[in-house]
Amino acid sequence: MKEILNRIFGFLAANDFPALLQKIGKLEWSQVMGSPYTWLVILPILTYLLWTKKFKLITAAVSFFLFLLLIQKTISPVGDTLSFHDLLIFLSGTVILIGLNFYLLFVRQ
Repeated sequence: MKEILNRIFGFLAANDFPALLQKIGKLEWSQVMGSPYTWLVILPILTYLLWTKKFKLITAAVSFFLFLLLIQKTISPVGDTLSFHDLLIFLSGTVILIGLNFYLLFVRQ
């Protein structure tokens, strides 16, 4: 486990934000969701979270992945300009995610 955390910290230290955006932009979600390793990791964690009724943690995790998808679809590659339409989609999606999380995590208890 310690080795895995060291690899994650090494990856984050070696890559800055534009490099991470570029790697997220190249990510093929169909391959990720079709991989059995993804489901071997997600299903036990999701089952545990549902069993213990940790709905706030599930909401935060789903919002994180939706935000990654929003970044992938709207943010242009490094060096290109961001169109006004993509900027509005990104900002509105971010505001909706923040509002939904605020409501589900803090207001509704």
